[in-house]
Amino acid sequence: MPVYVERYHVTGALHALLAGLKRVGNRLVAPLRRGEGPNKFRLSSVDTATTTIDGSVGWRNRPPATLACPQCDSEIYQRHAHDTIDCPRCRATFDGNEFDDLELIAFECPVCRTEMRHGTRHPERFGFPEWATCDACRYHWEFRHSY
Repeated sequence: MPVYVERYHVTGALHALLAGLKRVGNRLVAPLRRGEGPNKFRLSSVDTATTTIDGSVGWRNRPPATLACPQCDSEIYQRHAHDTIDCPRCRATFDGNEFDDLELIAFECPVCRTEMRHGTRHPERFGFPEWATCDACRYHWEFRHSY
């Protein structure tokens, strides 16, 4: 009888340990679970895409842009998304929030400095590009992921 009690005690401790590990695992995975449809996990497209290596999300992380000055047609370089947009030729100045009022010539890849392809997924909602991808180094930027 003492052997049975010891086995039961060890089995009970092992069961408690496994139950605790399962709870910890569920807590670690919980933020990734979506809970709808066959795909039970939610990861950003930069994390799951096979065509990109590095990337960022959000307007604050937008790649540097070259814009056309509406007054003199020269090129204006805007390094950061919230910087003022100052024309080096005619001294026209625009607030960073006026980005979508100006013509975008190109985005510059922040990694390798080459021109990026860009586009808009929802033109009825946004008047500016929502994504840009560098074909040279496979960097990818998204305005936002959840639509």
